[in-house]
Amino acid sequence: MITGREALATVEQAIGRARNQESRLDAALRSATEEAARLRSERMQAFRELARLKLEEGLVGEIDEAERRSLTLLEEARRKFEQFSGEREKGQRAVEAAEAKRHASASAYEEAVKALHELRSRVEAETVVSPAWAAQRARIDELKRIVEKAEAKAAQAEGDREAKRKPYDADPLFRYLWERRFGSTHYAANALTRFADSSIARLIGYDKARANYTLLNEIPMRLREHLDHVRREFAAQEDKLKEIERAALVSTSIGPLEERASQTKATLDSATKELEAASATLAALDRERDGTLLEESGPYKRAIRLLARADAAQDLRTLYAEAAQTPSPKDEAVLKKIEESETAIGRAEAEIGTIRREMRELAFRRSQIEEERDEFKRRGRDNPYGTFGNEQVLSNVLGGILGGLIQGTVLRDVLNKGYRPQSGPWDSDFGGRDAHFPPSSDSDRRDGFTTGGSF
Repeated sequence: MITGREALATVEQAIGRARNQESRLDAALRSATEEAARLRSERMQAFRELARLKLEEGLVGEIDEAERRSLTLLEEARRKFEQFSGEREKGQRAVEAAEAKRHASASAYEEAVKALHELRSRVEAETVVSPAWAAQRARIDELKRIVEKAEAKAAQAEGDREAKRKPYDADPLFRYLWERRFGSTHYAANALTRFADSSIARLIGYDKARANYTLLNEIPMRLREHLDHVRREFAAQEDKLKEIERAALVSTSIGPLEERASQTKATLDSATKELEAASATLAALDRERDGTLLEESGPYKRAIRLLARADAAQDLRTLYAEAAQTPSPKDEAVLKKIEESETAIGRAEAEIGTIRREMRELAFRRSQIEEERDEFKRRGRDNPYGTFGNEQVLSNVLGGILGGLIQGTVLRDVLNKGYRPQSGPWDSDFGGRDAHFPPSSDSDRRDGFTTGGSF
């Protein structure tokens, strides 16, 4: 069984192996490309010799120019490759160093959380059997029952109000007098209107109806006020219980352990930000690599194309055909060089194509693992509370993905099925929860316990 942090380290190590393989393939591609360019240059040299034999000095000049330009491109490619390889290697080492620092910080945080969890659990077990805690808990439970009854009464009164007020609201004369505030100190009218309104009131028995209607509206309000009062008292008594619990924790000198947890968490957050910055730099270098080596662009490719165009020129093909028709001993030797070069060039270009395909496939497989790693971190699975019991399966699957035998989606299934959440210090609200340290039950929620990549 391994921790979430160790599972993450296993995934990151697989990514590192993939990158090392990519670096070897990069070097192999460089070597194969240079070899292809060298072979084409040799073929052009053979054509130069053939042109001199046939006294085609104009062709010699054209060949020399194509070769000069290609050599310039190859030198440019060599410098760029060395610079690019160095920067990517530096970026990879920076990521590895940041990962190591983050894992060391995470390990220290795990140890701090473990010690804190053990102490909180012991204090909670001792405190909940004390007379003071039990008495306060009983007081809270009683208030909870009162709150529930008050909520039920208020809801019932509000339901009754809506049903019983309908006849009053449906009576136009009653609504008229009520809206004019007849019978209250807010009523204002001239003598004639007062006389008319009083006549209407006597006719419909307004005074009694007004008293009933007022009471019908006030009862739910009074019950809600009572409910709010009971809720405040309930919250106050809960605060007192937390004070008892907190006092018990403080008496065991939990402060230094909490401070250690906070400090190691802050160190971990800082290490996570450093890793994110290093990873972003490496990702940019990856994109640059994909735009040069994988997309068949850059000076190497331009040099080979330049030589290939010169090689395929009509004048050279004509020269070759004429020499092949009436070859002299010297012609035959040169023609043999050209034929041998063509065969070697074909092998070199086939090797280039094979290497480039391997590079694309390996880069894709690495990206699949990186995608699952990012999802793993986003869901907070590398938290101090989770464990994985399928570490051997995890290693086998990562090897299978790198070998091209397994699809990357299998990794997500393995990580999901192997994860086992464990209890943490703040799963219980004993003594109050710290907002900076959510309970472990939140760590698997997409909208819960995440810190951008590490806890």
